[in-house]
Amino acid sequence: MLARSALLFIVLTSSAQAAAFDDLKGYLASCLRFEMNGAGPHQGAPLSSRIRSALDRCSDDVARLERADGRRLRGDGGISPSTKEVIRSVVGGGESGFRSVRY
Repeated sequence: MLARSALLFIVLTSSAQAAAFDDLKGYLASCLRFEMNGAGPHQGAPLSSRIRSALDRCSDDVARLERADGRRLRGDGGISPSTKEVIRSVVGGGESGFRSVRY
Protein backbone atom coordinates (compact mmCIF):
# COMPACT_ATOMS: atom_id res chain seq x y z
CA MET A 1 0.00 0.00 0.00
CA LEU A 2 2.81 2.40 0.86
CA ALA A 3 4.57 1.58 -2.42
CA ARG A 4 1.41 2.33 -4.40
CA SER A 5 0.96 5.63 -2.62
CA ALA A 6 4.56 6.61 -3.31
CA LEU A 7 4.28 5.64 -6.95
CA LEU A 8 1.03 7.57 -7.35
CA PHE A 9 2.62 10.62 -5.72
CA ILE A 10 5.61 10.47 -8.10
CA VAL A 11 3.39 10.13 -11.17
CA LEU A 12 1.14 13.03 -10.17
CA THR A 13 4.06 15.27 -9.23
CA SER A 14 6.00 14.67 -12.44
CA SER A 15 2.96 15.32 -14.63
CA ALA A 16 2.27 18.56 -12.76
CA GLN A 17 5.87 19.69 -13.31
CA ALA A 18 5.65 18.83 -17.01
CA ALA A 19 2.44 20.82 -17.32
CA ALA A 20 4.03 23.83 -15.61
CA PHE A 21 7.05 23.61 -17.92
CA ASP A 22 4.77 23.45 -20.97
CA ASP A 23 2.93 26.51 -19.62
CA LEU A 24 6.22 28.44 -19.44
CA LYS A 25 6.96 27.54 -23.05
CA GLY A 26 3.45 28.63 -24.03
CA TYR A 27 3.80 31.99 -22.26
CA LEU A 28 7.07 32.70 -24.05
CA ALA A 29 5.62 31.69 -27.42
CA SER A 30 2.60 33.96 -26.90
CA CYS A 31 4.79 36.89 -25.91
CA LEU A 32 7.11 36.42 -28.89
CA ARG A 33 4.20 36.16 -31.33
CA PHE A 34 2.62 39.30 -29.91
CA GLU A 35 5.85 41.30 -30.00
CA MET A 36 6.91 40.16 -33.47
CA ASN A 37 3.51 40.66 -35.12
CA GLY A 38 2.62 43.93 -33.43
CA ALA A 39 2.92 47.25 -35.15
CA GLY A 40 5.87 49.17 -33.88
CA PRO A 41 9.23 50.62 -34.75
CA HIS A 42 10.50 47.23 -35.94
CA GLN A 43 7.74 46.48 -38.43
CA GLY A 44 9.38 45.97 -41.80
CA ALA A 45 12.77 45.41 -40.15
CA PRO A 46 14.84 42.30 -40.89
CA LEU A 47 13.74 39.13 -39.13
CA SER A 48 16.88 38.90 -37.01
CA SER A 49 16.30 42.40 -35.67
CA ARG A 50 12.66 41.65 -34.85
CA ILE A 51 13.66 38.44 -33.05
CA ARG A 52 16.24 40.22 -30.90
CA SER A 53 13.81 43.00 -30.09
CA ALA A 54 11.03 40.56 -29.20
CA LEU A 55 13.40 38.56 -26.98
CA ASP A 56 14.38 41.75 -25.17
CA ARG A 57 10.75 42.68 -24.55
CA CYS A 58 9.91 39.11 -23.45
CA SER A 59 12.97 38.84 -21.21
CA ASP A 60 10.94 37.93 -18.10
CA ASP A 61 9.39 34.92 -19.85
CA VAL A 62 12.77 33.94 -21.28
CA ALA A 63 14.33 34.10 -17.81
CA ARG A 64 11.59 31.92 -16.29
CA LEU A 65 12.04 29.26 -18.96
CA GLU A 66 15.83 29.40 -18.63
CA ARG A 67 15.58 28.82 -14.87
CA ALA A 68 13.24 25.87 -15.41
CA ASP A 69 15.56 24.24 -17.98
CA GLY A 70 19.14 24.26 -16.73
CA ARG A 71 20.67 22.99 -19.99
CA ARG A 72 22.66 25.50 -22.03
CA LEU A 73 23.82 25.57 -25.65
CA ARG A 74 27.27 27.15 -25.94
CA GLY A 75 27.04 28.00 -29.61
CA ASP A 76 23.85 30.00 -29.12
CA GLY A 77 24.95 32.37 -26.41
CA GLY A 78 24.06 30.06 -23.56
CA ILE A 79 20.33 29.64 -24.11
CA SER A 80 18.55 26.42 -23.27
CA PRO A 81 17.29 23.99 -25.89
CA SER A 82 13.74 24.67 -24.70
CA THR A 83 14.06 28.39 -25.38
CA LYS A 84 15.54 27.71 -28.80
CA GLU A 85 12.68 25.30 -29.54
CA VAL A 86 10.09 27.95 -28.66
CA ILE A 87 11.82 30.58 -30.81
CA ARG A 88 11.98 28.15 -33.71
CA SER A 89 8.29 27.27 -33.35
CA VAL A 90 7.32 30.95 -33.46
CA VAL A 91 9.69 32.05 -36.22
CA GLY A 92 9.87 28.91 -38.27
CA GLY A 93 13.06 26.87 -38.58
CA GLY A 94 13.55 27.35 -42.29
CA GLU A 95 13.73 31.13 -42.38
CA SER A 96 17.16 32.49 -43.22
CA GLY A 97 16.97 35.35 -40.72
CA PHE A 98 16.59 32.92 -37.85
CA ARG A 99 19.87 31.18 -38.57
CA SER A 100 21.91 34.36 -38.24
CA VAL A 101 20.52 35.31 -34.83
CA ARG A 102 22.67 34.82 -31.75
CA TYR A 103 20.78 35.16 -28.52
